[in-house]
Amino acid sequence: MALGDEFIRRGLRELGIEPAAPLISDLNFFLDELLIWNKKTNLVGTADRDGIIIRHVFDSLTVYPLLQGLKNPILDIGAGAGFPSIPLALADRGLRFEAAERRSRRAAFLRNVSGMLGLANYRVLECDAGDIPSPPGYDVVLARGVGEAALLYRVARNLLKESGMIIAFKGKIQEIDKEMARLREQINGDENNVRFRVQKVRVPSLDEERNIVIIET
Repeated sequence: MALGDEFIRRGLRELGIEPAAPLISDLNFFLDELLIWNKKTNLVGTADRDGIIIRHVFDSLTVYPLLQGLKNPILDIGAGAGFPSIPLALADRGLRFEAAERRSRRAAFLRNVSGMLGLANYRVLECDAGDIPSPPGYDVVLARGVGEAALLYRVARNLLKESGMIIAFKGKIQEIDKEMARLREQINGDENNVRFRVQKVRVPSLDEERNIVIIET
């Protein structure tokens, strides 16, 4: 049986987000469009709506406390099907997002669904993150499913302001420990200017370990 609106409300409350009726409606519309597009364009590897709510929507929203109150645009690298940026943009329309997605069909989906949802705080950049023209310098770069931390740091460091933050969505701590060792090699003597930490997050209704890696420059 499909999970209903009350399930989404409980999950949002657990994440510290007010489950207002317009947000529930917008999330459902986003999921409907995602599943329609997914039939012809491989946006996510499942057609299980309940699984998408838990593994993608709720997971995306775990970083919201780190973003509240930010005024400058937040960059989502490899935005794909809109995770994490679209759920975050819906949860707080005061936040501004720029979604970098090089694949044209996925970029088209992001433009279409953000337009239909009236997300004036959402801009799609159809390009690789490294090809963003004259990057203004972001306070925060988000990455979900982009690759390991060392690669992400190499790609994102030039997109950040002098004092910026990279947030990467990750799984088990054992795998993260291996990534952190390679990240230390990537930083290569710049430890005084780069700090990183791992923060455990709780995804509602997901019985799996989830963490985020935060890299601060």
